[in-house]
Amino acid sequence: MRRGAQSRFLMGTMAVLLSCPGVAQAQFATGAPPGSPGREIIHLTGDLYRFRDIRHYGMFLHTPAGIILVDPTNQETAAWLKGELDRRFKVPVRYVIYSHAHSDHASGGEVFADTATFVAHENMAKNLVQPAEGAPLLPLEARSDANRNGRIEKSEATGLFADNFAQFDLDGNGSLSRRELWARSFAVGRTRPPDIVYGDRASVTLGGQTVELHYTGINHSEDMTVVRFPKERMIYTVDHLTPKRLPRLTLDVGYLPDWLESLRRIEQLDFDYVSPGHESVGTKADVSEQVRYMNDLIKAVSAGIAAGKTQAELVESVRLEQYSHLMEYERSRAGNVAVAYQMLSARQGR
Repeated sequence: MRRGAQSRFLMGTMAVLLSCPGVAQAQFATGAPPGSPGREIIHLTGDLYRFRDIRHYGMFLHTPAGIILVDPTNQETAAWLKGELDRRFKVPVRYVIYSHAHSDHASGGEVFADTATFVAHENMAKNLVQPAEGAPLLPLEARSDANRNGRIEKSEATGLFADNFAQFDLDGNGSLSRRELWARSFAVGRTRPPDIVYGDRASVTLGGQTVELHYTGINHSEDMTVVRFPKERMIYTVDHLTPKRLPRLTLDVGYLPDWLESLRRIEQLDFDYVSPGHESVGTKADVSEQVRYMNDLIKAVSAGIAAGKTQAELVESVRLEQYSHLMEYERSRAGNVAVAYQMLSARQGR
């Protein structure tokens, strides 16, 4: 942990198992039953809660000394949540823990800046630094740069870049720079930087409650924190581990094969329930299923690459039908295979 002033972080202790009745109930495609309000606070167990903004979830732990909040989500949601917390609990938010730097989970923190200390993995602080003008594309981005001019033209864009080209193209010149791609993910000027950063593991203790922060390696991003609530035997995994659902579309341009190793490390943590940033709360069995899926995806695509198969051939042949019961199988399987091919073949220099 690093901060100019003395931090109040302490290593946590294990506590008793609490039951979570009804916590893993199915909540359909968006993680909320049809007809639910756009925003709501959901009690899980004891002093632990989820809050929802349409299909984004954050968490908070209430203590007599204040609230430990995970992921403010966005400015509008954070303002709504602050009002609800003030009205219901009448104690301030003392800590804001960031899961990672992507703006759909990390923006809005300034709403709590008057009372809270902000905490994140050290890589998040690096990710919030704007790239220099003319900075080179990242390796996976560069796969789309067919003419090798250091930018992605609209005619070159595929997948995520093609689907959201106008949103990425901030200067409207018909091509995407590294700086524009960075701004789309990290919302320059809209995410408050962390006050405290950590390396492998840290914890915060407040009002007799302890929350643990674990870095399990790169996955959906390179700055991801898994938040563990020992007393409640629950972890928060945001975007990189969603129970009963395939990783979304093009793997959200994550990292392979590293993602699999991160999932295996998460599986080794001591918990019973997993609360994602989207969809329903699941169990440790769901985590093990995600490990198997990612392992089978990497194994099948790697075998195809070794056999000289093209991306199109693998998208057609790698069906992974044993996972067809998972949400978004029909929507995301092909994109998962395509991007796995791109990342794994790039690793092999193909």
